[in-house]
Amino acid sequence: MQTTPSRKERLFCRFRRLIPGVLIIAVLGVPFSLHSGELTVDERFKLAEQALNDGNIEQGRAQLESILKTNPDDKEACNLLGNIALAQGQFEQAKSYYDCALNADPLFAETYNNLGVLALKQGNVEEAMTNFHAAVKIDPKRADAWYNMGQILMAAGQTKPAGEYLHRAIKADPTHSAAIHRLAILLISQRRGDEAVKLLEESMEAVSENPQILFLLATLLDDMGRNKEAAERYLQARAAGDRTPELPLYLAGVQIKLGQEKAADKELRGILSNGKADAVLKEKASALLKKLGDKGAR
Repeated sequence: MQTTPSRKERLFCRFRRLIPGVLIIAVLGVPFSLHSGELTVDERFKLAEQALNDGNIEQGRAQLESILKTNPDDKEACNLLGNIALAQGQFEQAKSYYDCALNADPLFAETYNNLGVLALKQGNVEEAMTNFHAAVKIDPKRADAWYNMGQILMAAGQTKPAGEYLHRAIKADPTHSAAIHRLAILLISQRRGDEAVKLLEESMEAVSENPQILFLLATLLDDMGRNKEAAERYLQARAAGDRTPELPLYLAGVQIKLGQEKAADKELRGILSNGKADAVLKEKASALLKKLGDKGAR
């Protein structure tokens, strides 16, 4: 039986884009009655959702602010208004709205994570870590907070605890592609390529159509000399929507190793005819074409 989605479920995908990074933010409305003279809170959330989905941030903000006029303790309205303010660089206003959310619910893990991002934007790393820790203490499945802490530790060169936090993020959310990608990069930097391949391949069940994961796996397999698998993954990455400029060049290199000269020739000539390809990429493609010679035309 299909159930009516919660506020968070319907607004999750749309509203997370309001803020750079990995903030998980969302609230949702349900269908409202046109026969009622006074809009309910859920009806106003519905209108806010429609406005924000249409790119009308100010109208969405107005609907959320109207909720607070009649229900000043609505934590989701406060939290979302904080996210809108944060995305627009209004840091003091964002902090005020986040405080509003926590006053309504001191155990609102989502807001602690958002406060951590706000602290990072203001250059306060210690305060950010404190808030991220608070988020996962309340909700250990808060994958975004684990990921954010892993990012901070990576930047500080503390790779061991960073890896642990990234593992926790993936455990909390196996579809967290940013954490998967970052952990794989960390493993590769530590020359633990086999572990990186295992991580990426295992993650494919959860994020099978993620082009970034597919492309990273392809390049890793390529570096390890697993040419046939690499070629397959490059093609899968392209089919999934990857538009990395180097992909045709890397794919052509693998195809040459596999004796697929005609296919490689097509990839390389595609680079040369691409008006958006930069000069360096075209130079590399030309060099490979020259080495390929007449074989590619067969």
